[in-house]
Amino acid sequence: MKKTVICLLLAALLSLTLLSCSQEQEEVFDLDLSGNSELNFDGLGLKVLISFFSGNSAVAGDNILGYPVGTGLAELATKRIADTEKSLNCKVNMDYREWGSFTSYFTGSLAAGSSPADFAFITSFDIYSYAKAGYLSGIASQLGDIIDYRDSDKWGTPNLLECACYKDDLYGILPAAWPDLIYSSFGYPLVVNEDLISIVGASDPRELYEQGVWNWSTFNDELEKCTVTEGGETVTYGLTAHSPYFAEMILASNGVGLTRVNGKPSMTCGFYNNPSYFSAAEEIQLIRFGDLAYTYYLAVEGDPVTVTDSFCNDMACYSFMPTKYIFGVYGDVSQKVENYAVVHTPVGPDVAPDHAAGIYDGMTCTIVFPSLTDNLNEAAIAVNEIFSPLPGYETHEQVIEYMRRNNFFDSRDCDAFLDILNNAMYNYFYSAGGDVRNIPSDLGRTNTPAAEILERHENLMKDHFDNAVGDMLAAYSMLFPEQFE
Repeated sequence: MKKTVICLLLAALLSLTLLSCSQEQEEVFDLDLSGNSELNFDGLGLKVLISFFSGNSAVAGDNILGYPVGTGLAELATKRIADTEKSLNCKVNMDYREWGSFTSYFTGSLAAGSSPADFAFITSFDIYSYAKAGYLSGIASQLGDIIDYRDSDKWGTPNLLECACYKDDLYGILPAAWPDLIYSSFGYPLVVNEDLISIVGASDPRELYEQGVWNWSTFNDELEKCTVTEGGETVTYGLTAHSPYFAEMILASNGVGLTRVNGKPSMTCGFYNNPSYFSAAEEIQLIRFGDLAYTYYLAVEGDPVTVTDSFCNDMACYSFMPTKYIFGVYGDVSQKVENYAVVHTPVGPDVAPDHAAGIYDGMTCTIVFPSLTDNLNEAAIAVNEIFSPLPGYETHEQVIEYMRRNNFFDSRDCDAFLDILNNAMYNYFYSAGGDVRNIPSDLGRTNTPAAEILERHENLMKDHFDNAVGDMLAAYSMLFPEQFE
């Protein structure tokens, strides 16, 4: 009898011990997620592959995780890396590569059965093709216990994560808690040379917006005021732009988008069966080919970089351009234009006076996890720690206040900029292919009737929605269903 009692006591004690151990292990895993200093990776080396698409002459190694070398933010990023190495007992080895050679190295390694890095910090253009090929780890399905992708302040808002969706998962996150990085990755806000506006005697668009009259009609009047001819030669134009950017933004300014209907994501193309499309098409072609064509500086429209150079050289008062050319590592405007503004696109007749919209073809700084790494969880924990808020920028409000102080001449510009960003729509240019933008491109580059353009591309657009666009929207609707409500 005594033996039986002793055996039962030992069994109970063993059960309690096992339960205690199990509970302790769960607590340690919770600490893993928070980057607790007790974590120890035993000197593990984590390889980080870094490559951004610049579109201009910027050099890959001239930045520290997206910040220009020698800046205060670059110093904070460098210290954060060192602090992470210390707290996790690991080594973060950064491999900077030029964009032109990055893709072949990245895909070549994975196709050969080896991982090129434990995580990569790259431009999002090829995420769709990488995910389709099985080259990336799913963040929601594989790393959801470590990375809370729904924490928009840390990893990006749903509309900006749309470019990293595929079928049933998310394959990229954004460093949204850090200043500048996601804020210099979208397009194509209207930029204004305020000094030129003053010289030619035109109105400040900020004030027109505040008065509730910043619409197409007013904009057209301002383009005429800004176009100055001397001795039979035009010396200042109202507008210079890459025509597809211009057309997309005018469409968006009347509530028209590739995958948006009545402001909500849609599984059908938003250009069709939409009267607002025809209103926007008329405005686009009026400026490009109609009575206002003389206000549009066209000589450089085929090259966005050359358009930016022309704007910086005082050729035009207004321009639509990617924000990465305004400020950030590649920001020519902030470096060369003494007094610029960023304003809402003037609105069309089918939306409210305070309507805001932006377009983006990808996010310059995106974090992805290659599928073949042996250190997936460790990489995710390191990313969670590295890209936590930087000292002095612990809250979203502090990040915005930094932007307000450092990137804009007027606080109203910051408000407009954030409004545009928060309403930016993905145009699928790099995911589905360049011809997904054929409709706005044709509106901006040809004087073809708007209805004929729709008819010409109807089958192609259906194909895009049956394939790449549909694949990405399927994941977007599953991961962020509230966006479709």
